[in-house]
Amino acid sequence: MTIDKMPNKMDDAVKTPKKGADHILDHLLDDIIHDAKLLKLKNHELRQLLRQTDALSLLRAELSVASFFNKRKRRRNEWLPDKEFVTRNSLLTDLFEVKHIKTIYYIFVTTLIVLLLNTVVYDFIDRGVINFGFRPIVIGFGKFHLSLALWACMQLVVLCVYPAFKLWSRVRHIFADNYIRKVCDLSALIGVILFECSFICLVIKAVLQLDLPPASSLAALLEMTRFVMKVYSFIRTNVPRVLDSTENVTQRNKRTQTISSFAKYLYFLFAPTLIYRDEYPRTQRIRWSVVLRHALEVIGVICYVSFIFERFLTPLFDRFGDTEISLAKFVLILFESVMPATLIFLCGFFLLLHSWLNGSSELLCFADRMFYGDWWNASSFVEFFRLWNVAVSDWLYAFLYKESIQLLFKNHRSLATILVFTVSAVFHEVIMAFSFRFFYPVMFVGYEFMGLSMLFLTRNINKAAGSILVWFLLSVGNGIQMSLYNMEYYARKNCPKSSDSLVDYFIPVSWSCNGITHNSNWTFRAVEY
Repeated sequence: MTIDKMPNKMDDAVKTPKKGADHILDHLLDDIIHDAKLLKLKNHELRQLLRQTDALSLLRAELSVASFFNKRKRRRNEWLPDKEFVTRNSLLTDLFEVKHIKTIYYIFVTTLIVLLLNTVVYDFIDRGVINFGFRPIVIGFGKFHLSLALWACMQLVVLCVYPAFKLWSRVRHIFADNYIRKVCDLSALIGVILFECSFICLVIKAVLQLDLPPASSLAALLEMTRFVMKVYSFIRTNVPRVLDSTENVTQRNKRTQTISSFAKYLYFLFAPTLIYRDEYPRTQRIRWSVVLRHALEVIGVICYVSFIFERFLTPLFDRFGDTEISLAKFVLILFESVMPATLIFLCGFFLLLHSWLNGSSELLCFADRMFYGDWWNASSFVEFFRLWNVAVSDWLYAFLYKESIQLLFKNHRSLATILVFTVSAVFHEVIMAFSFRFFYPVMFVGYEFMGLSMLFLTRNINKAAGSILVWFLLSVGNGIQMSLYNMEYYARKNCPKSSDSLVDYFIPVSWSCNGITHNSNWTFRAVEY
């Protein structure tokens, strides 16, 4: 600008003659007037631009607020989103592609091998015997052929659901009278309820009559639960199609194509998901090396869990019911069970949710393998329960949580959450009760009361503190559950039965038959160094 050049031009005017100085001063004055006009114009444009910017920002802010409230209103009124299947790997599969994570995996496997060798060498030198800890596998999976036969029977019964459902659909299409259709629909609804209840009762009765050991019973009852959930998912997904197809009586050719084919239903029964779809994302081929790797992981983890039971848990609890246990000893046993129980918890996750489901997915070319999320990073139990078992969480969300909000509780999400936890707790306790042949509601209390309370208490907790709290409660909770179930199992095994009445299944034996004795002579003293 001219103002910046003014000192130099004034020096030139002083040094030049009068006539030349007047000429320089005239040009300088003209330049100053021009710059002043230009500056005024720029200031005016700048003020206009600022006014426009402020108005635009205000308009954007108003639109953002309106959009937020419209989304909230729409979110309250519209239906909750459905499950979407996409091609993706399991989280650990992608993490194992990272070199550092793969190294941690190798270190973990090496640690397990060293621990196994250490125990085997110690037994050989100290006792002169070699014990690999396979006795829990032999005892727990006894009569496994009967469990497989029971599974085959369950599979055949569930296959009969498809022709029964198709029969209901065709009968409903034949009769155009609304009254007959309502009778048909009501009969079908009662039939589905009776089928599900009868299926559960008959499978439980078969497990009890065959006297299956704990692990075989657990496998059969888990498969029973899986079939029940799959049947409900198939029926609940296809019923709206049948009802919509009968709206227009004239479209008979179109109505016959509303139900999925039997091949799709059969694939769904084996697919590693509980949400029915006509089509799933598929892979192009089976990678048999991946199948073999996951099969070896399943076998290895089962052997390692058996080893943990044999070496760390059985020596702690096999005397329950045989001799009295002091309160001090019981407290020590509880804390000694925390680490083995945490290892079994992690091994169970890796066995079922990663190795087993990924192996079956590879065999079935099932491409959506997000069976779990990064639950280990959860800072609240809301995140943990959502990410721990995605397959079951999706079913509970789709058929309990979402439908109870829309049809029963009318957007009261807390009540829907309580319903989901109650149903989940009941099924967990049924599986545990009939697998071990006694009712000891540790699992029910853990889910219904502790889990539900922690769900609300840790909702808005600090992330770092929440992660520590989640891992602490998981470790201690698994240790307590493992201790109490083992106590009751061995107490019933060692104590003679007083009778075979139904009441005995509901009365804990571990607290009465040579149970825990209170020692009031506890003393505390400082450690001398």
